[in-house]
Amino acid sequence: MNLDLMKLFEGYVRNYHTFNLTVHHGKHSFTMTEIEYFSRLGSMLGYHPFTEDTAGGTCRPMDLSWWGKFDGEYWNDFILHLERENLFKKDEETLDKLFCDRELVPSNVIGIMNVQSGERINELIDIAKLTCKINNALLIFRTTSSGKSQPYFDEVLAYLLNNDQVVETRKAFVSEIAGTLFMQLENER
Repeated sequence: MNLDLMKLFEGYVRNYHTFNLTVHHGKHSFTMTEIEYFSRLGSMLGYHPFTEDTAGGTCRPMDLSWWGKFDGEYWNDFILHLERENLFKKDEETLDKLFCDRELVPSNVIGIMNVQSGERINELIDIAKLTCKINNALLIFRTTSSGKSQPYFDEVLAYLLNNDQVVETRKAFVSEIAGTLFMQLENER
């Protein structure tokens, strides 16, 4: 079952202020808050979310997964695999976790990564085009606008992939008011 991942991205952007994250929070707080948001969202949509899921030992631990049905013995309908990464040096590893060969393949994947620059985003998209075998993959990159110096990422770029093709892109901007961070879609500023 393919989800409308760009609609999920829009909700993530519009609800970001509810996370109550500030310029003073550490990276771990961002990761845990964002994973918890998507876990709650999965529950609200009627799925069964799991953190650090290994899909019955068939793959490396996933930050978050959503499953559709449990037949009493097995989980069926692997709806979503989400990875959230703060460290620049783990960006390619994150893509590998999302797009690796595995026994159980999710219908949808989302990767949220902090990256150093727009140039690095282009490199990662090129890698994703070569390795993505998922029909519905959303890559969200958080970076800093060139020439800006502040304690938070202020550009968020989303790329929707269908296997080796980018089919849609969106952009959002992060701002802060009294230290609290919020996002706005580019076309809603």
